[in-house]
Amino acid sequence: KAQPSETGKTTEEEFFGKKIKRFLKGIKFRIFPKSLLLRFFLILFFPLMLLQVVMSAFFFDNHWDTISRRLASSIVGEIETAVQVYERYPNNAETGFLLKQLSLHLQMEISFEPGEKLQYPLPKSKNSMMVSALRRSLNNTRMPYWIDEFEDGKYVQISIEAKKGVFTVRVPSKRFFSSTIYVFLLWMIGSSLLLFIIAFVFMKNQIRPMSRLSKAASEFGMGREAKDFKPEGALEVRQAGEAFLDMRNRIQRYLNERTRMLAGISHDLRTPLTRMKLQLSMMEYDGIQGIDELLSDIDEMEHMIEGYLSFTKGEGRESTVSIEAGELLKDLVQKLRRNGQVIDLHIEGKQFLCVRPREITRAIMNILTNAGRYAKTASVRAGARIGYYEIIVDDDGPGISKDDREAVFRAFYRLDDSRNTKTGGVGLGLTIARDTIFSHGGDILLEDSPLGGLRVRIRIPF
Repeated sequence: KAQPSETGKTTEEEFFGKKIKRFLKGIKFRIFPKSLLLRFFLILFFPLMLLQVVMSAFFFDNHWDTISRRLASSIVGEIETAVQVYERYPNNAETGFLLKQLSLHLQMEISFEPGEKLQYPLPKSKNSMMVSALRRSLNNTRMPYWIDEFEDGKYVQISIEAKKGVFTVRVPSKRFFSSTIYVFLLWMIGSSLLLFIIAFVFMKNQIRPMSRLSKAASEFGMGREAKDFKPEGALEVRQAGEAFLDMRNRIQRYLNERTRMLAGISHDLRTPLTRMKLQLSMMEYDGIQGIDELLSDIDEMEHMIEGYLSFTKGEGRESTVSIEAGELLKDLVQKLRRNGQVIDLHIEGKQFLCVRPREITRAIMNILTNAGRYAKTASVRAGARIGYYEIIVDDDGPGISKDDREAVFRAFYRLDDSRNTKTGGVGLGLTIARDTIFSHGGDILLEDSPLGGLRVRIRIPF
């Protein structure tokens, strides 16, 4: 038996409740449009369509019934006139000619069968609005009748039992309808469509500044400059655009100040280290213990400072240009092959990327250098995917465990606990690479390689 939870409901009730909510949320996500323009259009479309339905249900139904009743009353009056003419002058030789003239002018076929009676019980007539209107009007004549609506809908046949016989009248169905109703419907639908078109154009013009703001934010996120962007549109949209420009300027000032500060600190640290190294080299330290270790530490600190300066260079204001990704990879792989590194390269087609060349070159070079440092062979695969360019670097080295794959991106983090720079760098290679790729709006992932080592997957948007 299911036990009640803290909310007072059983676990089964909560499970099915969450399942139903997820199902309804999925239907809502699939049915409702995602773009703001279409949502605005639906906001206008549904109330107007509801108004049309209400008008059709209440106004047109009443108007149609009134028109049908009046037209049916007019037709029945014409039929009753023809019956009275024939009954008043039954022996007149001109009566038959008069009925033909009435049929011609009244747009109906009138025939008379003297001495005939309607056959009872009468078959049931169709229950349509036209037949109902005729039935109400014929009931006022107090004469037996029968109505037959033909299957093709072109004619309605009315049989009326008079004193001398049965009158049969065939009336075209078009006489029961008024063209003004269709004209009004066309005007209503046409005006609604015109309203939709005008509203669509105006809403599109209002949404265009929001699209430009979104594009400018996306360009800024990928490290590109949106120089032609300026706030425009409605008041709220302009305020959002001005807030974006202020945010962009504050971020750029912060990055510039941080870069200058870090570069200054690095340069300031190099000065006393150089002086210490010079003083130690001029000293006579034969027999003094620890001098060699101190020189080694100074060399390591200088190496670390050089790496940190390289890291700060990645935060400069290099302009973005369009380059062909395949040519860049070929140049990098060729340089490493000249140094004796074994790398297999495969490129799928051509693709131009808008990037900062020196920064992206440094980032990819760091990845390829690590692959050559820790592995015997490496493989590079590159090609365009949906929305981004993907570079996959595989090697047969020792790889990186899943627990350390996020930590290796931290500055100065090394898998070698000895911290010896001779066995590797200072721990900034992957940090610089990820920082550069992130600044271009891309992503870098570490996975297991089919070669047995590490797979580095780089994605750079177009």
